[in-house]
Amino acid sequence: MQEWKQAYSLAKLELRMSKFGFLSAFLFSMFILFFIVTSIESYMENGFVGIDFFFVLLFSVATIWTKPKEFQIKKVSGDLIVLPLVVMQKQLPIKQDVIMKSRFIVHFFYSFPFQLLALIGIYFMSPLPEMLSVGSFIAFAIIWLSFGVYAGYVFPLSEIGTKGPLTSTVGTIFIGVTLLIVLLSIFTMIHVLFENGIVYWSIILAQKWPIVSSIASILLAFFGFAHWQHYMKKAMDKLDYL
Repeated sequence: MQEWKQAYSLAKLELRMSKFGFLSAFLFSMFILFFIVTSIESYMENGFVGIDFFFVLLFSVATIWTKPKEFQIKKVSGDLIVLPLVVMQKQLPIKQDVIMKSRFIVHFFYSFPFQLLALIGIYFMSPLPEMLSVGSFIAFAIIWLSFGVYAGYVFPLSEIGTKGPLTSTVGTIFIGVTLLIVLLSIFTMIHVLFENGIVYWSIILAQKWPIVSSIASILLAFFGFAHWQHYMKKAMDKLDYL
């Protein structure tokens, strides 16, 4: 607990300097929310791959890209892409675990509030509550907020540093485009094989098995977060920041 308190103190400076980033994150999440609430009815009737993509985007890394430039990852030397702030912190007498935890705290403030706000917007602005009781909608929210942890918390890993042949601007663009194509292909395949997308099936899970799906999602979030912490620690141990 003491390390988490120290990590929060370390993260506060960055959070205080991120007011414009939070505003941009709010506007971007509202754009995605508008797309979702205006498309979800036709999605339930006809299916539409785009809404699955936007859900995954919102509950993973959508708002992270609105961070100020000084808190974005950069190529600093050789083939190392890292958050410059982490390099500076590594030169100071700060525990590695505290630096690592501070990255998760910053990610939390850039993701959870906007994801929760979007879910509240979906509840009041879309026809989804007509299909789900209050309890089922809470289960639906838990499913996606948990997804935001075990899937979205992979992003802080990139902030502590990455090395390799593709850690250039061209390589980063290539990875991004490839990932986008892979995700759209997966969503399309799910639609073809199961006639509906992942958002639809999350609604069905919340509708029919709200307690089971909530518990399973929370467990996935818990173990996913533990995994990312362990993986980040190993990655930081291997990297040379000098």
